[in-house]
Amino acid sequence: MTLQEAIGVHRCDIDIKTGERLTHSDIYGRAIDLLGGLDAVAQYIPFPLDVIRRALKIDPHLNNTPIRQWDLAAGFRCGVFGNAHRGQFECRPTGHGLWCLYREHGITSASCADGVCVLKEAARRLAAREEG
Repeated sequence: MTLQEAIGVHRCDIDIKTGERLTHSDIYGRAIDLLGGLDAVAQYIPFPLDVIRRALKIDPHLNNTPIRQWDLAAGFRCGVFGNAHRGQFECRPTGHGLWCLYREHGITSASCADGVCVLKEAARRLAAREEG
């Protein structure tokens, strides 16, 4: 089952049951809930909370943090590999990181981008929870 199927989303941001458009936060919040909640997902966030807080002050999308660390935490190794066609960049699942939670919840297909979005949403929510 894909992550989108598991959380009831199709065509990127449409709720399967209602046909309503969902926000990015709603979509990945559903994924966090499905994967066991914020505390379960938070253990895979690749940066300490103080780094997340500082980064969020500058960029709410956390694009000021190294993407490679997010990719690895999402369970992917990304780059140009020896058998890649003429410098083609690709991401390969490692079976680690979020894949540990995916397997527990019957997810067999998820992209690197899915995982990074889940982790970044969890990081934002964790920072907000700790502030409040």
